[in-house]
Amino acid sequence: MKSDKFFKWVWNINGLVLLVSLIFTLLAVGFNFAGFLFKVDNKVAHQALNLAKDEKRQENWKLGYPRKVANSDYFYIPLESEKMTVEVKENAEIYNFSGSYKYTSTRSKNILFINDKTNQSQWLFNTTEQLVIDFGTLNYDEELTMSTQSAESLDFEPRGISYQVIKNDTNNDKILDNKDKRTFALSQIDGSNYTEVISGYNRIVESSVNAEGNLFVVFINNNEVYSMVIDLETFKVISKSMLPKVGE
Repeated sequence: MKSDKFFKWVWNINGLVLLVSLIFTLLAVGFNFAGFLFKVDNKVAHQALNLAKDEKRQENWKLGYPRKVANSDYFYIPLESEKMTVEVKENAEIYNFSGSYKYTSTRSKNILFINDKTNQSQWLFNTTEQLVIDFGTLNYDEELTMSTQSAESLDFEPRGISYQVIKNDTNNDKILDNKDKRTFALSQIDGSNYTEVISGYNRIVESSVNAEGNLFVVFINNNEVYSMVIDLETFKVISKSMLPKVGE
């Protein structure tokens, strides 16, 4: 009799375990199925915009996330493409460089500036034959603005906008992509006075506005590292030097 009770107890435990497992399995399946239905019902097809040429129907243009330039009347919005490279035309200007570097994938091939008061708008470039891999407003460093001693004399208005652009076929493969070198450029907050400052470099290590309101940049070109100070009023280079090797 004791053995019968024991086996009955074991049987009840096994049945309870199976029941709990079945309930969890059904809940998991139901959750995944509901998620699938929700995803299908809410999936909205991307509508290609007629903002630039797309003869081969490979770009499928769309506008990226709008950004507001702080303390200004301007928004800037990237023009994005499904195609993440640019085919170089035969008559395009070629520059020969070598080397590899870190690359950030991009879909941006131009930037639209819009004034929210006058409703006037303009494109940064006249074409879509470049890759804009990075861009943003130039503001004083957060640690600098936190210093009460420095903050009294600082103008907190944005100093401009910086860009990292791939525009030259530096490896002669007829395509602009992550294998090509970059161009560093500056402009006013409305996109005007676009000025190229550094051409054919590998990577920007640091870029920040110093206490004098100038832009301090550290960048790599091939195996050499340079530092540079740029006047943000004129976009002209104030000083440039190669960083010394250890022991020099």
